Amino acid sequence: MIFMKNVSIKDYLVLVRLPNLFTLPSNILVGMATISSLAFTLTSFTQFLLLVTISVLLYCVGIVLNDLYDFDIDKKERPNRPLPSGRISRRSAIVLVVIFSILALIVSLLVSFSTLVISSFLFLAIFGYDKYLKNTHAGPFTVASARVMNILLGASVSFTSVDSYSQIVTLAFVLIITFVYVSLIGFISRHEVYGFSDNTKLLFPPAIVATIISSIILFSLMGFFKLESLIILSLFSFIMIISFSRIYRRDSGRTQQRVRNLILSIIVLDSTFLTGIIGIELGLAVLTLMAPMLVLANKMYMT
Repeated sequence: MIFMKNVSIKDYLVLVRLPNLFTLPSNILVGMATISSLAFTLTSFTQFLLLVTISVLLYCVGIVLNDLYDFDIDKKERPNRPLPSGRISRRSAIVLVVIFSILALIVSLLVSFSTLVISSFLFLAIFGYDKYLKNTHAGPFTVASARVMNILLGASVSFTSVDSYSQIVTLAFVLIITFVYVSLIGFISRHEVYGFSDNTKLLFPPAIVATIISSIILFSLMGFFKLESLIILSLFSFIMIISFSRIYRRDSGRTQQRVRNLILSIIVLDSTFLTGIIGIELGLAVLTLMAPMLVLANKMYMT
């Protein structure tokens, strides 16, 4: 049983980037809330749990595939991670990918045909990124597209209930902002390895963040979001200010911390959306996902 030698549950949790998984439920909630009333019934709660399960399974597939394709590089640069260290065998990782992929598609089919279609596209985006696009200019955009599809996964149970211009505009706005923000995380993550020019480093990320914040303010003032969304947006803005306050310094450790803050703030951004769509109570409830994520982020790698 060489493949199970010295393996622990913690190794598998590190492999799938456990802290990152807490950013998935809020995506699903945003998708559900954007085109439905999000009535808290047994049916809607069951749908939510099934959709989160699909999301988590596919996210784990993407992360494990990423480490499988990066195995030789990680052997040299990150030898302490579960796969290159040998604590988890590549065979075990492949089995995990196959099982999780099949389970995700089966659960998707149980929810709805629309859910199955979106899950399939999400899987293709994940595979395409890990196998072909990760080290290309399309890499960050592919990751962002996958995150957008995760929100659409939440919306998939209510596609037939879209009956107003406001719902369509709100969904489109949420998807665009999410796409831009996650693309930015991808570019900054790449900066840790490849670097940006000084001008790009100084101007591009803060300008994008400022555009995102300004767009949400304008969207709220136009009446598409409840104005109380600006309360949560202020928290998002504060984290962004702290994250980019010392962007001048070329420091990989600081870049890693910045990326960690940006990933954490996916929850805050989703909370802003949910507060704008449903109300402050749900927005604050979603923010509680930050607590376990912060605790685990101090013990496990995030990317």
